[in-house]
Formats: sequence, structure tokens, C-alpha cells
Amino acid sequence: MPLGTYASGFPDELALEEWLTRLEHLEQAEQRLQAGEHVSGPAADNYRSRVVGGPARFAGRVIRSGRQAKAVLANPALQIYPGKGMTCVFDPTQALCQMRGTDTGDDRRTPDLDDCRPGCRNIARTDQDMATVHQHATDLRAIVDDPLSPPIRHDRERRQLDRLEKIITEHGTSVTDDEVIGHDEG
Repeated sequence: MPLGTYASGFPDELALEEWLTRLEHLEQAEQRLQAGEHVSGPAADNYRSRVVGGPARFAGRVIRSGRQAKAVLANPALQIYPGKGMTCVFDPTQALCQMRGTDTGDDRRTPDLDDCRPGCRNIARTDQDMATVHQHATDLRAIVDDPLSPPIRHDRERRQLDRLEKIITEHGTSVTDDEVIGHDEG
């Protein structure tokens, strides 16, 4: 049986790799939160609750098959997907994107990060995500400030820049008392 085919068990290997990747991401996110990383957006509280203690929930688990890995991947604590300038704390009941099934044929649903909608309640923004938002805003400012920019492009980019500046302002001013206390103790 050729390696890398469905019959060889390749999808099971993918599920195991995905599980390990998600655990690593969860552990890194927990370390950043413990170091005082700020999180904003409508899913900020869900992000914190899934991340804090998340890696410990999976400690000592032995995964012997792709089927077990797929079952563990369905755990809500692992439904965190980093995107560009945001993190999806996936709850399919609130998703505005066009969800898709996984490539392995199981019935899990995942967010379509290429179809992320600004008003989605699943969005959280970490300080790490905000670095991307700040860079995008800087790039847009250059276009908006360019007197040779065509009016249609100028107006479109100005609206986008206004939206990003609102996100930047909200991220900077939405620190909760719990985050301030947790940051001071750390």
C-alpha cells in the first residue's frame, strides 16, 4: 500500500499532527496570557476561559489512533484558530463565516478564516494579532495620505482605515479589572 494515501492511514497521521499543533498553540497562548497579554473583541472572555488551564486539561492523554485524535479535536477548548489580525474562538452557533468540513471526511466543522466577517461574535484579538492590525493600518495610511491616490481607492481605503483605527482604540481601552490585577501580580 503506497504511503500518503487514505488506505495507508495518512488521514490519521494528519489528525494526530493537528492535535499536537493545537496543543502547542494553546500552550503558547496560555504563556502569553500569563505574561500579561491583553485580549479584546467579542470572544475575548471565551478565549481566556479556553486558554487558561487548557494545556493541563489534555496532559497525560494518550492518543493511539487518528479516530481518538479526531474525537479530542472536537473539544471546544481546542477550537481556537489564529487568523490574520484576529483569532477565531470558534462557536459554530455564532459563526458568520461559511463553515467548512474537514478534508478528512469527518463531520467536524471549522471556520473559514478566508471568509471571516468583521461583526462575528467569535473574534478575539490578542496583542500578537494587533501587531498585524497596526501594520495593516500603517500601510493604509500611506495610501490615504497619498495625494495621487485615485478618489475611489482613497475612499475605500479610508473606510477600511477608520474600521482598523476603531479596532485599535477598542483593544487599547477594553482592559478589564481582572486583566489589570492579573498583569500586576505576574
